[in-house]
Amino acid sequence: MNVKEQANYEVADSIPLNTQLALGDIQNGIEASNPTLLISKKNLDIAGITLKERKAEKLPTVAFNSVYNFTRTNNQTVINPFSPLFNQSKGLNYGVTASIPILNNLTNKRQIQQAKLDIQYQQLIFNNQQSQLNLAVINAFKEYEQQKKALALEEENILLAKENVYIALEVYRLGASTIIQLREAQKSLEDAYNRLIAARYNTKLSETELLRLKGDLVK
Repeated sequence: MNVKEQANYEVADSIPLNTQLALGDIQNGIEASNPTLLISKKNLDIAGITLKERKAEKLPTVAFNSVYNFTRTNNQTVINPFSPLFNQSKGLNYGVTASIPILNNLTNKRQIQQAKLDIQYQQLIFNNQQSQLNLAVINAFKEYEQQKKALALEEENILLAKENVYIALEVYRLGASTIIQLREAQKSLEDAYNRLIAARYNTKLSETELLRLKGDLVK
């Protein structure tokens, strides 16, 4: 984990829960935050740009070219007496070229048609992912509501289990019950605590799934 040997950890003794999530808040603006929809929307934008590029290939192209040359030669001695000891040249060359697409008209029309089909394909992908996301959000929210109800029920049960243990303990002190009956009440309280922890954990899982679908899990 690449941490110090004597690193100190603080572990929370409870599971923090957000029980105030609303379906409208999750669905509102989900297209601008869900990573899957953002990627699909970006692919749709790229397909649109590709179509513009294919259409632009039908237009004439004008290009401007320029070159600046500079050469210099300085010799101390020369073998050929007719060769200069010093030579320098410089100059600017420029030009304009124009090209008009004529022979690739059929190829360009086919590429434009393919680009249009790709836009339709990317739009279908986006709509499909949008529908799947909306269904996943609705199902996840239903699960979230069910887990909250289960948690509320377990919180009520833990109170009853505590009261049952208190009564069983008082009856045992009065000698009106056995240690086995007291142990059964304590075991019921232990089971209630385990169910409460499981209910909190499941509620946190459903809450996390909603945030993941929303795209707010990591900011």
